[in-house]
Amino acid sequence: MLSLCKYSFYFKNKLLSLKLAATCNLQPATCNLQLATCNLKPATCNLKLATRMKLFFTKAERIKYLGFDDLCVMLVGIFPLAGIGNVLFGGATPGISMWESANCYGISLTFTTLYWVVGRLATLNFRRRLPEQHQTAQRIVATLGVLAIIVVLMSALVEPVLKNVLPEQGIPDPPLSYKIVMAYTLVVMVLAMYEGIYFFTKFKESLLVQERLAKDNMQAQLSVLKQQMNPHFLFNSLNTLVNIIPEDAGKATLFTQRLSSVYRRILEWRHKELITLEEEVRALQDYVFLMQTRFEDKLSVCWTFGAGTPVQCEGEGQALILPAEFRNYRVVPLSVQLLVENAIKHNVVSHEFPLRIDIVLAGNRITVSNELQLRTSQQLNSTGWGHQNLKARYEMVTEDPIIITETDERFEVSIPVFPVKQVRRAATA
Repeated sequence: MLSLCKYSFYFKNKLLSLKLAATCNLQPATCNLQLATCNLKPATCNLKLATRMKLFFTKAERIKYLGFDDLCVMLVGIFPLAGIGNVLFGGATPGISMWESANCYGISLTFTTLYWVVGRLATLNFRRRLPEQHQTAQRIVATLGVLAIIVVLMSALVEPVLKNVLPEQGIPDPPLSYKIVMAYTLVVMVLAMYEGIYFFTKFKESLLVQERLAKDNMQAQLSVLKQQMNPHFLFNSLNTLVNIIPEDAGKATLFTQRLSSVYRRILEWRHKELITLEEEVRALQDYVFLMQTRFEDKLSVCWTFGAGTPVQCEGEGQALILPAEFRNYRVVPLSVQLLVENAIKHNVVSHEFPLRIDIVLAGNRITVSNELQLRTSQQLNSTGWGHQNLKARYEMVTEDPIIITETDERFEVSIPVFPVKQVRRAATA
């Protein structure tokens, strides 16, 4: 192909030089400059072709693209594979001399080395260009096609040269088609070995990733349980209950029931990957009721469903109606509640600085946002563990990211919600 490229540019240069000689007699310097520019084009073409295929790979690259460092395997495996080729191509024919058998093995060893090295380079380069899992079939088909061309060319061009160097007198000479089929079979065997080892390596890596994600999920569930069971939340809730018992016994009873519902759901859902959005909203209503009983009108949580739909606010005596199109969606348990809890935890909630939390449910995402009015101590000591926890739990069930946006005035977190068919089960609970 390089030769064709050179000859093509040679004829183009020749025609251009004749044209320049006829029209540019009075401007030799300009003509020479144009000819010099044309002469650079073959070199440019060669450079582009050379950069498309990489010939040398480091140890780290070999492990990355093959799943192991294959140098030792190649050096050891060439000799028995050449022995198989020697038998297939007549080197073990009864009655031939040792010298003829050695000649046949030498030819087989030469072809085996060439096929292995070239096939290995093709495999490495296609792995480098098509590394994704969904590109596996495309990569294998392309590699098999290139190897077929290589086998045909080597069988047709290299074999006559080797026969002149290493004559095989007395050895049966099978037809060229037989040689091509047998050589291609051996090449496919080597390719199958590389693909098998690569698949097994990736399979082991996926098991390790799955095990790590399962461990992270268990830690995330434990962290959620600890966070919800923390003594501060329980102390504040009981303190609020003590204050409202003398004022409103009915409300105190309702507060106690909804507080028990919060803890009951934590225990029931700690092993679940997903719950319905309707269940999440119901759990959030109980939690917000407890918080609004404590903070009264200093805290408001407002919902918006879709674009242009009315806003519904949480509050005593107000029932939140989830639109029918969102009820079958799924969400990580207590994810929205965690975001609301973090907003209350990290921001000032007072008469002077009331806190409003906006929850927008549109499309396949829920966005929780609030104005920043950070508590000084929380601003200094916040570790962001709650968001890291939530990210780890979402990584178990979906590839959709959690998006966190922070400005000088607002803070918002957007999490995905999805039907069951869109969920990617990465590990079991």
